Amino acid sequence: MSAMFDLLKKIYPLRLAPVSEDTDKAAEILCGVLPFQIHEYASGLEHNGWTVPQKWKAVRAEIKKNGKTIYDGMKHPLGVIGYSTSFTGKVSLDELKKHLFYHPVFPEALVYHCDYYYKPWRRDWGMSIPHQLYKELDRGEYEVILETVAEPGTMKVLDYFLEGETKETILFNAHDCHAGQANDDVSGIVVTVEIMKRLAQRKKRKYSYRAIIAPEHLGTVFYLANLPEKVVKTFRGGMFLEMLGHQNRFALQKSFTGESLIDKAAKVYLTRNFSDIHEADFRKVVGNDETVWEAPGFEIPFISLSRAHPMYPEYHSSLDDERIIFEDKLEEAAQTVLGMLDILETDTTLKRHFKGLVALSNPKYDLYISTADPSIRPTVAEDQKKWNYLMDCLCRYFDEKTTLLDIAIKHEIDYAKLYQYVKKYEEKGLVSFVEKG
Repeated sequence: MSAMFDLLKKIYPLRLAPVSEDTDKAAEILCGVLPFQIHEYASGLEHNGWTVPQKWKAVRAEIKKNGKTIYDGMKHPLGVIGYSTSFTGKVSLDELKKHLFYHPVFPEALVYHCDYYYKPWRRDWGMSIPHQLYKELDRGEYEVILETVAEPGTMKVLDYFLEGETKETILFNAHDCHAGQANDDVSGIVVTVEIMKRLAQRKKRKYSYRAIIAPEHLGTVFYLANLPEKVVKTFRGGMFLEMLGHQNRFALQKSFTGESLIDKAAKVYLTRNFSDIHEADFRKVVGNDETVWEAPGFEIPFISLSRAHPMYPEYHSSLDDERIIFEDKLEEAAQTVLGMLDILETDTTLKRHFKGLVALSNPKYDLYISTADPSIRPTVAEDQKKWNYLMDCLCRYFDEKTTLLDIAIKHEIDYAKLYQYVKKYEEKGLVSFVEKG
């Protein structure tokens, strides 16, 4: 079993919520893997209309008829709607149904419901039950016993920082408030952790990196609002990671402008390594904390990488468990993100150390890539034609302005191969890489 899958199995069954005992337990587990700094925000704290919720848990949740328990909402983390108030009493079938929620497709599944997380002014209660049971409820009086506890606590945001050669920082974000959801988004958490572990092992990092694990929206709202401006100014872009463990293609969601460096690196890597990715504009695949990072006054370019198109059937249900998670997909996601980062780490401009046309085929340089010739090579692969055209243009790009990523995009060639090719120019003393200051 991989470390990512093992970590996922420990966290996703917990009764997670923006503020809860089990969310605190998840934080303890994650801190045992990486030395996260924990930022705490007290219940009741407000910012721009957002409010840190109280610490909440369900203690007892039963529906009875004629003295017999017909449903126990404590058997699954989704059985009680998060942040429900307590309620004990007898109700009619019509009244009971106002407080019951079910999955519209899977008759035996429970549905994930989080509306009360973000609306503390909405005081109500509810349970999630199988649709099959909902349909079987008949007329009569029902007894409901729902005991919940809400008390002051602190919302915790986990923050792990890896310092690089520059202060310019790339962010990763995943959320930890969805009870009983393996793919949404514990898969994003474990991939984020694995990426940071592997980055920490690198001897050299041009960029600094920061991983934020937090309750959706609420965590990043208060985290950003309380950060010193000098720290925020170091953020160059980031990516939200989620729904990465199931059998589906990658979906790339662009930042607000779609033109940032992290947008370009992600697209170049994905399109050269996968033939079937889905790409869409800002908020056109899924909606998460990218709106917080991109909010006015911050405007940090934030993309999203997921497998959320088409949305997987088990989404927001009790069927989103370890059975739909594939270890090879988690590994593929981690390697893919690291591939994007390799582009960011090596992207640079180049300084020319020669004047005039260079005879690339001369054995002194050995930089020529063969192209079509009617008498010798009547046909060559299309990709090889692109490389031959690149040779005609490349030396003009050694202007300390044009980046390797710019070249790869313009000529539609593989970035990693381009980097290795230009390294040969450096080895021959023709160019030098301009290091980021």
